[in-house]
Amino acid sequence: MDNPTENLVPKVHPATRQVEPDDPMNLHGFELPGDPNIMLRMLVEEYARMGWGLEQLMTLFRDPFYHAAHGLWLRYGEREMRDRLTAMLARTGVIRVRSETAPAAEELVNITLPSNR
Repeated sequence: MDNPTENLVPKVHPATRQVEPDDPMNLHGFELPGDPNIMLRMLVEEYARMGWGLEQLMTLFRDPFYHAAHGLWLRYGEREMRDRLTAMLARTGVIRVRSETAPAAEELVNITLPSNR
């Protein structure tokens, strides 16, 4: 009986393989059916956890380079987007972290999280 693995292609990590001219190295975004409110909430929560506030988010949503965010901005418009983001940020809060390191001998890190409520 033949070896069942003889026709398999060996696994090669993408970072170590040679780039071919027809490799699909560019990322392409496309729309899928779904609830735009859920997509908006996911984007806002993700960036709020990274410390982004209202104005930073508005800049992101206005930028056509960020297809998903910009598509939502086009859908809702400037005023409604600002209102939605304000409401979501009031509910989720924005995580802002300030870290301080103790002298090298102690090697301690003090992380302070401000209260959003």
